[in-house]
Amino acid sequence: MTNWKLALNKRQWMVALLLVLLVAVAIFWSSISSTAKNRIVESMDIVILPENQALFLNQTIISDSVQTIIGNPSGRSANDINIQKLEARLNKIPAVRKAEVYIALDGVLKIKIEERTPVVLVQNALQQEFYLDSQGVIIPNTSSKFCDVLVANGNIKNVMASGKIIGGETAKNIVAVAKFIAADSLWNAQFQQLYVDNYNDLILIPRIGKHSIVVGNGANLPQKFGNLRLFYDQGLKSTGWDRYKSVDISNLNQVVGTRNGQESIQKEENKSNKNNTH
Repeated sequence: MTNWKLALNKRQWMVALLLVLLVAVAIFWSSISSTAKNRIVESMDIVILPENQALFLNQTIISDSVQTIIGNPSGRSANDINIQKLEARLNKIPAVRKAEVYIALDGVLKIKIEERTPVVLVQNALQQEFYLDSQGVIIPNTSSKFCDVLVANGNIKNVMASGKIIGGETAKNIVAVAKFIAADSLWNAQFQQLYVDNYNDLILIPRIGKHSIVVGNGANLPQKFGNLRLFYDQGLKSTGWDRYKSVDISNLNQVVGTRNGQESIQKEENKSNKNNTH
């Protein structure tokens, strides 16, 4: 009985102590919250990622955007600044992948921006230029810096719609091929241009050699480029880079090389039918 009473008293003391701690935390948090709301914004700290590698954004662009959205934050109460509105509007900038905004305890307005990473520069049929990131988001070409990504041109009918996700099967194929090439150091070093022909087939132009690579669409890329690697290793090493004018890897079952001076045996109507699978 005595042991039971001691256990009960010990449990009561633990519960009471826990309640005291909860009350203390609540009071402390309330005090911090009250102080936080009454803070005066002293300055603004902007970080753009990846650091020292941003292509489209800089401190001035983000600072001007903040001024446009909420006005000058310096000298104002933290309670007077709509953090949610600022963060939401910054996230709508086409080149911004993610924006995080908060006011630190020392009164500094902290803004962290993650910039979108382009994988392809598109030159459409209307001579408009814009970048696409790996999600297919359209980024206006406002950068003065060199961006070594695949350049896509030819029969591309998508228009520049800043900040929107590009639509259409051909555009999705372009993004798929560009992502695949950007992720592989060998292919990224090998190819510089992607051309869309009148049948919406995707054709890659290498940096070395005078041949072109017919990819077709964006499906089964690991297998297609695996076949191409074998063709390079087993074929071009012995015959030379300039022997072929085109190499077709669109068919998973075979790689078809067309030599210089040799006409392709593929009929136009067959090519048109093949494109129906895109």
